[in-house]
Amino acid sequence: MNETRTNASNRMSPLQHIIALLTALALSSCAFAQGITAQISSPQGFPNEPVRVVVKVLNLESFDGPFVDETEGLEIKRLPGEQTSSSFTNINGRNISQRTVAMSFEVTAMREGSFEIPPFRVEAEGKTYRSQPLRLKVVPADATVLAMARIVGEPSAIYVGQRGAMNLEILVRRYSDQALGITLDEQSMWSLVDMQSSSWGVFGPKLQEMLSQNRRPRGDLRVVDGVEYFVYTVSRPFEPIAMGTPSAGDVRIRIEYPLRLQRDNNFFQQNRLSLAQSRTLSVRPASVDVSVLPLPEGGRPATWNGAVGDFELLVVAKPLEVAVGDPITLTMRLTDRSGAASLDGLQAPALGSQPRFSAGFRVPEESVAGTVEARSKIFTQSIRALSETVREIPSVEFSFFDPTTGEYRTVQSAPIAIKVKPSAVVRVDADVPVARDPSKPAFTKVEGGLLANASAAECAARDTATGGMLVLGIAPPLAFLALGAIGARMRGARDPRLQLRARALAVLEDALATRRDAASIEDHMLAYIAGRTGARPAGFARRDALEALAAHAVDAQLVEQTDRLLRQCERARYHGEEIDPATVRDLAQRLESATAGIVLAPSARDESGHAGADSTSAADATGNGSAAA
Repeated sequence: MNETRTNASNRMSPLQHIIALLTALALSSCAFAQGITAQISSPQGFPNEPVRVVVKVLNLESFDGPFVDETEGLEIKRLPGEQTSSSFTNINGRNISQRTVAMSFEVTAMREGSFEIPPFRVEAEGKTYRSQPLRLKVVPADATVLAMARIVGEPSAIYVGQRGAMNLEILVRRYSDQALGITLDEQSMWSLVDMQSSSWGVFGPKLQEMLSQNRRPRGDLRVVDGVEYFVYTVSRPFEPIAMGTPSAGDVRIRIEYPLRLQRDNNFFQQNRLSLAQSRTLSVRPASVDVSVLPLPEGGRPATWNGAVGDFELLVVAKPLEVAVGDPITLTMRLTDRSGAASLDGLQAPALGSQPRFSAGFRVPEESVAGTVEARSKIFTQSIRALSETVREIPSVEFSFFDPTTGEYRTVQSAPIAIKVKPSAVVRVDADVPVARDPSKPAFTKVEGGLLANASAAECAARDTATGGMLVLGIAPPLAFLALGAIGARMRGARDPRLQLRARALAVLEDALATRRDAASIEDHMLAYIAGRTGARPAGFARRDALEALAAHAVDAQLVEQTDRLLRQCERARYHGEEIDPATVRDLAQRLESATAGIVLAPSARDESGHAGADSTSAADATGNGSAAA
């Protein structure tokens, strides 16, 4: 066999020997060739339309990159994903291998002209490999607009406190292939939108929600400047918290617009349409047509607490017959007739600031959290009559700004008649209740709550104590009071408000160490102020925080700094910015010193022993009451 090979080799001509040697050398060099190449899909493009560039890295197991320098007038963006391929060849007993990693980039020119795309480069094992530069000529696009995008508000002008919508409208020109006699419908035109390569900004979550439900935006056929477009709309709720033009984020829609269609007539895809030639479009909205207007300062009522809309007020009270000091639950229903009010941030009528209530009732200072039901928000609050001379629950006032008329308005509920029985203090050695001045309150008012009362009729019906019953009558109460005093001291040590107050700063600092978003910082700052002032965190808003600090004689300048920080958090949350944690931490430490002298009163308890009888209770829309006048 060796002799046969020798004879075959001897029969090769000198030219064949040379060709075989050059082939072997070429294949050997291919096996070890390393580098990077770049190929552009078209050397000619249009302004604001991306051109695809494919970059291939050859025979490098690991590398950093590709990198490319910035060029004025060009935007170079790497597309997600990469493709790796390997090939092996055996020629004359020699193994030839090739490994290629391919990545795609998009190059978008912002203007017309000639550009040079810089070399792409990678770094591997201390060496730098570069591709050849590419040339791109950008020519004016034709006058026909194939696609465009815009963001419009609904309504276009809106006030803080209103609820509206931001709509992303994608307009794609209807396509017809004259050669095939086919006009694409709105579903086919939507399929040309590249969902993965597009950027959706603030509309991304809404679009993902639609896709998860197997839905998509439907296209309405409209005529714009004599041209038919399918208009696809993605809408998201919008509730502004700051004036000015809102930010929609990075919105860029990529569309493969058809230039020519073809039919696939193979065995698997019989008579199926596909793109024979297309043009890659990248459209952005030129502006955000939404304007958040400032609320007027003039004519603003003292009872206005930020409500914007057109409201009617319904107030219900129960029970209607009580003794002095017994809780009366008010259920206040605010219904927005405009359909555009933001109910999530709507606050209850501030009864404590209305003179009609402060004269005859005790009203808790804590904010009331409400419950949203359709276009209404329901608040419940407990009040207590200070005297049996009270004959009615006065009218509740609620002020709001009406965006339709551009003016502030105030609605009032009708008064609700109630019957308040007097309470009396009974002497154990008297046959009848002790006479007292009926114009004075029939109970003792203490910080943190009201002592339990009995009506005069109830006291008169009871038997008076005799001298022989004095010891038996007094000894158990004295022992009970002693035990109660000890228990009260122990309960004070376990008062959750005191524990929350002591840990408020530590909780805030822990949150600042891990969270940088404005919404989280705002929530934790409000919780910190609520904890330091003994307020309830539920429904605690910026206005409540400022009032709580002012009520405890915190320096006015420090209160103003707190207001600025909370407003900054609102604006940052609106525009997607971050808040410096060091600024928040410094302000909190100064508030810690300013609130160190605050003494929290014991928690108020109702007759059944449950804390918080003066605050929010469950909504109850039944009972007697009155509608808005």
